Amino acid sequence: MPRLLLAVGVVIWAVLNVLLTRRRRTLRPARLAPSCDDPAAEAIADARPLPRHPQDDAGLDAEDLRWIVSVAEVEPVDEDGWNTAVSLDDTVWSYADVAADGLEDELADQPGIDGAHHVDREAVLVRSVLSLPDVHAAAIRALLAINRVPRTPRDRRLPPAAMSALADGVAAILADHRFTGRRGGPDRRDTLFYRVLPDDRLVQTVELRDGFGAGEHGEGTVVVAVGVVEIGTVDPVEAVTPGVALHDVLSGERVLLVSYDAVPATVDGVANVLTGRAFALLESTRTRAGIVDRWVGGLPWSVPDRLFWEAADVAARWGFRGHARDLLKHGPRRLPQARAVAARHGLDG
Repeated sequence: MPRLLLAVGVVIWAVLNVLLTRRRRTLRPARLAPSCDDPAAEAIADARPLPRHPQDDAGLDAEDLRWIVSVAEVEPVDEDGWNTAVSLDDTVWSYADVAADGLEDELADQPGIDGAHHVDREAVLVRSVLSLPDVHAAAIRALLAINRVPRTPRDRRLPPAAMSALADGVAAILADHRFTGRRGGPDRRDTLFYRVLPDDRLVQTVELRDGFGAGEHGEGTVVVAVGVVEIGTVDPVEAVTPGVALHDVLSGERVLLVSYDAVPATVDGVANVLTGRAFALLESTRTRAGIVDRWVGGLPWSVPDRLFWEAADVAARWGFRGHARDLLKHGPRRLPQARAVAARHGLDG
């Protein structure tokens, strides 16, 4: 009998410990009130961002930073207490190489930011009790700071001819996976390959971008980015025929984008990313169902590649209403974006 009581006591203690630990992990700190009506306006005021690429000679509009940088609340899930996600639109590359130029350190140094962790090319986790508008403004200030004064040297560009030669070198590997469409040339520092999936009206892309860095042997670096775009204005059968303009094929919404860390700008460097990571992701996202399953597969802690309400909106629009409800259920539904998606698709019930 004493052993039985001891065993019961141990079980009760273990259950209580798990529950208390879970509560400690998910406890969200209270946020401060916004510092003003529009913190982003103060961050952008009088900003004169410097063009980073020759094609931006016309200048950059700092007002665009309102949508290039976005923030969302996340549930703290570990002892690090990250409670905010900062997402960066792909056009952030017009301002800075956010990894190489030190966005993580610059953001961590902003007043009211307790920590920052750059987890992906276009995603930073933040720990702060600032209001979300103030975190948004802090991220904008950090981006503007490294735009003018990068924390590492920036003049490491890969010559366009080198990018074109590299693309020629990996073209056969991509053709084996039916990425036979191509955009780019000797005057560009990026090259995009694509394949059309007409049954689901999708286009998958593999893009090689200048990594703006020096590899192990000084050969320059390249970033591999894979994405999925809905077919826009053309018939999906016509999209696979020669002569159809690429901007027509890729005119729909980009529903997925994953960028991998920069690698040496060599055929072997790119091939290692393609065969080791990119092709597996592309095969699992050949269909709309596969893409939605990928989003839901990250629950309850995260939604890969998209903000949860954006993923829910796409899932509902595609007819995956159960998946959309799951995505909204695990996000902070009080956010206006989440409420708007639920109302738009009748997901409140």
